Amino acid sequence: MTIFSRIADPAVVARRLRELAPDVVIDGPDANWRNAVVTSRSWLRKRRITLTHDPAYYAEPNWSTQMAGMRGYINRFPATERKETVMMLTTTLHFSLGLIFDPENAVPGDSRLDLVYAVVQLLDGVVFTPSSLRDAHGRILFGAGGEDDEDPAAAWPSVIAEVQIPAPISGSDSQPGTASDQNESAEAPSADRVARRALATAAVTKRACLEQDKSKRSAHAEHKNVLAWIEALGIGAELEPDEWEILQRPLGKLHPRQQIDFTWRLEGLAVLGWALRVFDMPAHDVLVKWNTLWQKLGLEHLPTAQALLGMPALRPRQELESMRKRLLALHWRLLNYRLHRKVLDFPDFAKTCWFGPLDVTGLPLIDKDLSLRGKRLDRASADAFSEAESAALERHKAANWLCEGPALFSEARVDT
Repeated sequence: MTIFSRIADPAVVARRLRELAPDVVIDGPDANWRNAVVTSRSWLRKRRITLTHDPAYYAEPNWSTQMAGMRGYINRFPATERKETVMMLTTTLHFSLGLIFDPENAVPGDSRLDLVYAVVQLLDGVVFTPSSLRDAHGRILFGAGGEDDEDPAAAWPSVIAEVQIPAPISGSDSQPGTASDQNESAEAPSADRVARRALATAAVTKRACLEQDKSKRSAHAEHKNVLAWIEALGIGAELEPDEWEILQRPLGKLHPRQQIDFTWRLEGLAVLGWALRVFDMPAHDVLVKWNTLWQKLGLEHLPTAQALLGMPALRPRQELESMRKRLLALHWRLLNYRLHRKVLDFPDFAKTCWFGPLDVTGLPLIDKDLSLRGKRLDRASADAFSEAESAALERHKAANWLCEGPALFSEARVDT
């Protein structure tokens, strides 16, 4: 179960939880907590519910891609008169809270459900389950069972539409990680385009990393060299507006968020370098060695870069698709664990999940779940997990762009 709502206010949720359950344990300030745990006790055993809050999950660009994936999933439910309303409702959602039940089974009368629905009412939201969308009292608004599931008494949130979205294609099998609900004009980039994009990204990531050395005279000279390198290669048209802005800013003038975001693009650049056969992909839990990657692409060494532009050799489509599927599996597993904090039999799940099968070929496992730096992911350090998840997102995005576009690299999908 997951709560979705238009109202994004973790602080008001924290206050309401304290009213409902004075012994709730909240692990951060009201405006930026991550986990809120409520434990109830009966003569038989304890029951616990954890509400998880992750601002990165409902921040862009991740939120738009998650909503696209949600629409693709809902579109597979039987068509009823409520389907269009449900699709429009997804355009109003801006906030999400995950729910972890321990034990998992929650039956009518379970006090944990009363707490969930009280929060949903507070946020004027809905509850999303694998088989239904429910209102703030648990009644089914729309479900996999079609009209037979729909409750006439179920109440919609007060706002159910903000913008128009394209009508879903009837009978579509849209699902995260596929191109079926993408804009029809999107297409895989050519080898020439991939080479230009790789070189442009190399320049932008170099600029972001130079910010760390802003006080050094040599860094200012390197910045000028990067700009001259771009001009000599004639790849200015490949740069997107925000990339141009980053490149033109004097050292010391980047916003910290810009520096972080564009430095992380090195992980996506590794996928582009691999696709062009000039770089070997690092392991899923190892970050890119940027100097080696830049050298392979000819950053600031014009002859190497010109040779890459003149005769780019892109890997076959089948290899690109295989990499994409593997990165989808990796990205999904890391995101899923962050939200639910449970281990699973990853290979078995990969075979049977509704959006699969997933490709876990080559991913190291410990006790049938993903390994990070030699430890099962639930035992890995916070830094190891965070780095692997951030790298997986950037690599997955680059792989999606290689296989399906769109024209702007920044708009490539990263939904799981």
